[in-house]
Amino acid sequence: MAQNLLLFADRLPPLPGGMEVHAGYFIEHFTNHPGFPLVGIITKDTKGENCLLGKTSATTIKNEELSRLLAPDFVFFNSGRWIEELKQIRKLLPNARFLYRTGGNEILKAPLINTYIPSHQHRQEYWASTLNETVDLIITNSAYTEERLQMIGISCPLTRVVGGVNTAALRTNPYSTRMTPIIFCAARFVPYKNHHLLISLIHQLISRGHNLEVRLAGDGPLLPQIQEQVQHYNLGSIVKFLGVLDNEKTCREIAQATIYMQLSCDYPTEVEGGSYVHSEGMGRSILEALTAGTFVVAGKSGALPEIVTKERGLLVNLDNLEQSTEKVEDILKNPPPRQPFINTYCWTNVFKRYEKILEELS
Repeated sequence: MAQNLLLFADRLPPLPGGMEVHAGYFIEHFTNHPGFPLVGIITKDTKGENCLLGKTSATTIKNEELSRLLAPDFVFFNSGRWIEELKQIRKLLPNARFLYRTGGNEILKAPLINTYIPSHQHRQEYWASTLNETVDLIITNSAYTEERLQMIGISCPLTRVVGGVNTAALRTNPYSTRMTPIIFCAARFVPYKNHHLLISLIHQLISRGHNLEVRLAGDGPLLPQIQEQVQHYNLGSIVKFLGVLDNEKTCREIAQATIYMQLSCDYPTEVEGGSYVHSEGMGRSILEALTAGTFVVAGKSGALPEIVTKERGLLVNLDNLEQSTEKVEDILKNPPPRQPFINTYCWTNVFKRYEKILEELS
């Protein structure tokens, strides 16, 4: 017998982030699913109100109306946006099983909107205790994420699902055979993505006589600073800013690149009453590059050592620009053979794991 699935999705496509991409493919897969049909999608509007999405419109919905309008067997959250409402939603849907997918950073940051707690440690404790009391299972993306969550007191069950790659988009865009190596990165221009170091490394390579084309996709608050850095180093003819790309266009760039370079770091971030480390819990674009066989150059930080192997990539020391430049230069001088396409991280495998998880919780 089919069991109904309700999705709480913070943001949705066409917004291009990892959370949005996940929501889009989740909805596509579970709509009209024979075993776990999606009976509703709830998101937030610009005023922060809950909205139930229909085929052509969105209707504001109060939490108290959930049990009257919907009867889900499973409730799936792909964001912590509802942390202050979780206990209420749990009481309203007492027979449903609650799942929450996370990369960890929002739990470590532990933001609250309506509940004022001045201490960051106490806000983390609020998040941990709320999740422990309400969620039946947390779906993580790495051992690194699990360790971080357990360190702040998460004790509810955890399971790991690694992946989320549009293999069709990667397959339809074969590797470019151009003589000039192409280095591509798709990442928000925010501190932990570490574009400043990436541009410094590119400057070093150009200074050593390498001919490169660098293509950067994304937007973010640090974009003007990185553009200024590019001009300072006189790299305007080398570095191209592509703006925000949708997932298919990003996959096209990844598949055609010689190297996918993303030097994400573990970035100490100040918040009211404390700080936390914002880090790469996995990195979908890196998974896409590994899938396509595009060689990856990544920072030795976060969860990246769990997926970037020497056959398909290089992990560099983020604290030593000279050493990192030399290692990338070796790759440019002696390019490794392009690796075969893999399906390990495809969406099909992700949703097979979800289906198995739902069956086990039934």
